[in-house]
Amino acid sequence: MPSTVYKGDLTEISFGHEATVKLPTHFDESFVFSVQAEDASADTTTVRLTGTGSGTAPIHNGQLSFPIGMLVGSELTFSDLGTSQNFNVDDNFATSGRRYTIVKNEIGSNYTDITITPKMLSGTSAATTDFGNGTLHIHAFKTPAMDVDMGWHTNANASSESVATDQFMGLINTISLPETKVDLKRYHVIGLGRDVAVQVPGRFTNVGGSFETTMHSARWLYYGLGEETVSFTPNGSAPSFATASATSIGETLMTTSTDLSSPVGKYVYIQDDTTVPIHLYKEVGTQQTYGASGIGPEDLVTDTRSREMRRIVAYYENSTTSVNYIWLDEGLNYVHASGKTVKMVDYSASAAANSTPVLDNSTKTITNPVNRMLYSKSTVPSFAMEVSIRRLDNQEEDGLVDTDGTVTEVVDGGASDSQQLTRVFKGCKVKEFSMVADTDAAVRLNVGFDAALCYTDTGRLEASNKGDRFDVHRIFEDTADTVAKRREAGIGKGTQKPFMFYNGQIQLGGVTLGQVISFDLKGKTGVEQYYTISGNRMADAATDQVPFAGARNASLAVEGKTEYELDMEIIVDNPTLFHQMRRAVRNFDNANKMVRLSFVKQGTAAASGRESMDIVIDDYFITEASLPLPDDQAPIKSTLKILPKSIRVFAQDTIFHY
Repeated sequence: MPSTVYKGDLTEISFGHEATVKLPTHFDESFVFSVQAEDASADTTTVRLTGTGSGTAPIHNGQLSFPIGMLVGSELTFSDLGTSQNFNVDDNFATSGRRYTIVKNEIGSNYTDITITPKMLSGTSAATTDFGNGTLHIHAFKTPAMDVDMGWHTNANASSESVATDQFMGLINTISLPETKVDLKRYHVIGLGRDVAVQVPGRFTNVGGSFETTMHSARWLYYGLGEETVSFTPNGSAPSFATASATSIGETLMTTSTDLSSPVGKYVYIQDDTTVPIHLYKEVGTQQTYGASGIGPEDLVTDTRSREMRRIVAYYENSTTSVNYIWLDEGLNYVHASGKTVKMVDYSASAAANSTPVLDNSTKTITNPVNRMLYSKSTVPSFAMEVSIRRLDNQEEDGLVDTDGTVTEVVDGGASDSQQLTRVFKGCKVKEFSMVADTDAAVRLNVGFDAALCYTDTGRLEASNKGDRFDVHRIFEDTADTVAKRREAGIGKGTQKPFMFYNGQIQLGGVTLGQVISFDLKGKTGVEQYYTISGNRMADAATDQVPFAGARNASLAVEGKTEYELDMEIIVDNPTLFHQMRRAVRNFDNANKMVRLSFVKQGTAAASGRESMDIVIDDYFITEASLPLPDDQAPIKSTLKILPKSIRVFAQDTIFHY
């Protein structure tokens, strides 16, 4: 008899980037946004999106590629409307200060309605019909990257809505979700006895998320540090194009005059040789630029070439204006001038095609490896986490076939009902991390994070045609069920093997330490959540994917100061490190004095061609170097505490973009 309870082996977890959705009215002549309705009592305006017919554009047949309710809590602004446009009083946040919060997004047969608060100033007669002006921005925080392949249907049980949360979380050992909690306010009132007289719900919190992963890549260090630069060599046959306009930091929309063939799902590699500093404080030292020939973790890197990779999640080819639009899965880290060369690469089943990085499972050598450097600067990226639990291992294709050929799930509450519950935690940011290794196990990373709010699939609560609206990502059954898809999800064959302590090497002050028992590298991003007074007067319903339109959830997650600390336990064979500590010696601007934690995976080929990870500290003090005497005849162990200004991570693997 099948199980009738929820179990861990029937749980799926995946994640994905969050990205701004930028919709210029001029990307297609038919795309229009207009005011559909206003509600003065609720202080809302409904903006209707219509137009475009391309299935790979963010909006096709009027339907924006986001599940119903997924955009609730995201912020929206307008720009470039011009003084002649009807929306001009609600234009450009930078000058008008008009910023809106999405409280509802719904789909119709040929339109999308987005309800925002506060009410717009433009009035119900406003409309933009001139495709040459106006841009609508849905901002990145709390907005998962879109999936243009999602399918919407009036009936929940025939719908397959989704977002691009299709990436492998890693070798997760344990996980605690940022479960929603109600901050209930309780008041005693004089004269009404000793019991609580009034209970009122306060804010909703989604904090305390954490997980431990056995590290098979440095991926989650990107979300703890925030900046990524890539060094990659596409093969000569890789398609290329030039950017038609400049891009800024955080930009997710690129333009080109080159017609691209089926680019959605492929990756852009921006080959920009512009040099940018990686530190804001560097005092002295010789400039070493990452990306230049021969520069790597053994060097004092102060600058980098602004090269980066992103996945294409939407594309529209405008035959009238000869300007083609490319939407990316995450904002860019660097400014790029117009005319920059961009290579387009892809994952495939072989290394020869599309510059695919491939791991040879016999020698563990990577063909076309991706090299990257991670470091901290001004921000850390937000991400979305998709979690689904179910009672039975049913999928949509296990359901019933309707008269029109549509396959629907069994949702009648009977014995064959999977009773699936799907949630997407949005606006997640890493607060802290701890990278640990000892002589007993693989390298492990503990990550702490909070979420801003939680989207829940409520298709099973609808009045009729109940079912799962959201189409979950089942990593090994459909999302990564082929060689190419596994590589795209970040779990290519053989790459899931962890970094082990016996393939690690630790250097401190130019000396390779052979007596290290364990180390623990801790980092804090300083991220704090803020709740703001931004009331929502709308009545809630049981089918709302985000209760109270997110008004009771955190509005902001702001980075603060970063702090790093390295604890190391060693067996002492000389007093060198003790002397550095007692004199408070500053180690900096000398490649021979760096702290370097190096790990490479097992293989028969040269280490330089295998998966590797280097954590480098080049400016630090040793603040503790205790030399306690043991109780017996055992060797003396010392606990070192090292405080760095910053850390850099160099990695080589098969993932295009973390």
